[in-house]
Amino acid sequence: MKRRDFFKSALAAGVGLVGASALRPVYASDMMEFKGPEVPDVDPVKVAEHCYSIPAMGPHPTPDNFGMFSNPGFVVTEKGVVVVDTGSSLQIGEMILRQIKKITDQPVVKVINTHFHGDHWLGNHAFVNAYPNVEIYSHQKCIDNLKSGQDKFWFDFMQQNTNNKITGTVITLPNKTFAGGETFEVGGVKFKIHHFGKVHTDSDISVEVSTDKVMYMGDMVMRRIANMEDGSFRGSIDALSQVAEMDIDTFIPMHGTPDDVKLINEGREFMETIYTNVEELYDEGLSDFEMKPKIMENPFMKDVASQWPGYEDTLGKFIVVAIREVEQAMFA
Repeated sequence: MKRRDFFKSALAAGVGLVGASALRPVYASDMMEFKGPEVPDVDPVKVAEHCYSIPAMGPHPTPDNFGMFSNPGFVVTEKGVVVVDTGSSLQIGEMILRQIKKITDQPVVKVINTHFHGDHWLGNHAFVNAYPNVEIYSHQKCIDNLKSGQDKFWFDFMQQNTNNKITGTVITLPNKTFAGGETFEVGGVKFKIHHFGKVHTDSDISVEVSTDKVMYMGDMVMRRIANMEDGSFRGSIDALSQVAEMDIDTFIPMHGTPDDVKLINEGREFMETIYTNVEELYDEGLSDFEMKPKIMENPFMKDVASQWPGYEDTLGKFIVVAIREVEQAMFA
C-alpha cells in the first residue's frame, strides 16, 4: 500500500537559511561611520549588441570574493542604462558603476531587482548614491518579503559570510513594481518583463531584452545547486517549459555563464529528475537519505548535474524541499 495512504502527520517544517547578525543594518536615515573595502574590478562580458554581464568571483559568498557571487547585468542604450541586479553590497554596486563607465557615459535610468535574495538587491545603495532619482523595480512580492524581515536577514547573511566586508551598505528597497507582462523601450531597445509565479522564489521576474533576443533569468535557472528553500519544483518546471518555447537566443543566469536554450532544458530536467523521483520513492516509503543515492544514479545527475557547484553538499537539501512539496500537493 502506498505511503501516502497512511499519511497522518503534519507537513514538514520549512527549511530555511540561518544567519547570525554581524552588525546592525543601517538605513538611509542613519549616519554611516564605517565602510568595507573596495571590490576589485571585474570586466563586463558583452553578451549581445546591448547586453552585458559581469561574471561572479565565485559560486558562494566568501571574504575572498567580497560576496561577489552572482552576475549583475546591464543593458546599454542611446538614452540610458538599464541595470539587472546590483550585487550583495554598496561596494559591489560601486564596482558595477565603474564597469558601466568603461562602456558608456549614459546614466543609469532603471534598476531591476529580479528577486529578494540579497545578492540581487543590496547593491541598490550605490545606484541611489549615484543617481538619487533612479527608479528601482521589482515584483511587489519582493518588496513584501524584504519588509517582512528578509532585508535584515540578507544583510546579516552577507556580513557574516564576507567577514563584514559589506559594512557601509544601506538597505535600499525597490521603489517601483512590475507585475509581469509589462513592455517598455529605452533608447530604441525594447524590453519585456515576465513573472511566472513561484519558481526560485515567489517574487522572481525575468527581463527580456526583445531587441537582442536575450533574457536575464535571475535565479530561475542556473548551473549551480544552492538554495531552493523559497522556491517550487513544479513552478520551476512549468516556468522553464514556457521559457524554452520563447523566441530567445541567449539566456543569462545570475549564477553561471550565458547559454542558449540548452541552459533552460538542463535546468528543467534537473528539477523534473528530482521531483518525479522523490514522488515515486516517497510512495515506496523511503526517507530523504535513502532517496539521495538512488537519485544520484540517474544518468542526468551523474553526467551533468554532478559537475555543478554545490552538488555534493546541497543535493540532499533539494530532496528535503521536494519531499515537502510532494506532501503539500496531496492537499491541493
